[in-house]
Amino acid sequence: MNGAGTSTDTRTERLLEIKDLTVGFPTRDGIVRGVDSLNLNVGSHERLGVVGESGSGKTVMGLAILGMVLPPGRIMGGTVLWRGENVLDEAVANRVRGREIAMIFQDPMVSLNPLKTVGAQLRELLKRRAGLDGADIRRRSLELLDMVGIANPHDRLKSYAFELSGGMRQRVMIATALACEPTLLIADEPTTGLDVTIQDQILTLLHDLSTDLGVSVLMITHDLGVVAQFCDRVQVMYAGRIVERAPITDLFADPQHPYSSGLLQSVPRVDRAEIELAGIPGEPLDRANFPAGCAFEPRCAEAHDACRQAPPPLAKIAERRWVACYNRPGGSQT
Repeated sequence: MNGAGTSTDTRTERLLEIKDLTVGFPTRDGIVRGVDSLNLNVGSHERLGVVGESGSGKTVMGLAILGMVLPPGRIMGGTVLWRGENVLDEAVANRVRGREIAMIFQDPMVSLNPLKTVGAQLRELLKRRAGLDGADIRRRSLELLDMVGIANPHDRLKSYAFELSGGMRQRVMIATALACEPTLLIADEPTTGLDVTIQDQILTLLHDLSTDLGVSVLMITHDLGVVAQFCDRVQVMYAGRIVERAPITDLFADPQHPYSSGLLQSVPRVDRAEIELAGIPGEPLDRANFPAGCAFEPRCAEAHDACRQAPPPLAKIAERRWVACYNRPGGSQT
């Protein structure tokens, strides 16, 4: 299974469009921007990856799409359009959330209610969100558990989360996300904490479900292996901003942003075993003291004076390729 083999047609319907989204969190040192002027879009039948280190703003972005950023955090600017409607409008968000857009959260042990059985949680969801009742709820619950590959679904409906393995809990989370037949799944680090065998099973399951059901997936991850295995297209995120956008094969063959290069050089690759692993120098950015210029400049070996003056725009450098770097000139700002 390899997402790189199913490149998205540029004529595909655009489902989700994020424009200049900024999410801020007040601190004693001022406003910290978890997401900063972010632009992103997801098309129908697409598997888009957003990759970056912990703290880069990936999860905040996912929560903002669903209108789930809780106070004191707040949307400071921008729009999130779902099929042309602004999801930042509470009425639109309430209608779309869990129905047309669903989220698979990072830790199913935290997301699942430890005091309720799997069946009880599915029943509550299907009654409230899908409008089902009685025998229809049980039928749909069994169908969902079977769909995500859970054996003996009748018995699993009676199980509590602590009675299930990590992989089984993640399958239950996927089942709850699919309950109302969404068009877009936001998968927030869905393989974190799982061993590699179970990780592969979960990614294969998501790949097959997205193909069979026609569901688009926005995959949020720090793992480049997950991106390579699952996604058609990728956006690299650093300090709340998108620094590179490319088809998955192009990014791995020829990364353009220094941060993208650093990420690829820091993980082993079977296709380039001769390359020595190297870490990214410096420390993650102190988000309360954001530099005036490029956020990656303090850690970049290619930085020069222009990089310290203003953030570089995300500019087109080739067909379906954009990068935010003064050392990669060309094209127009998006």
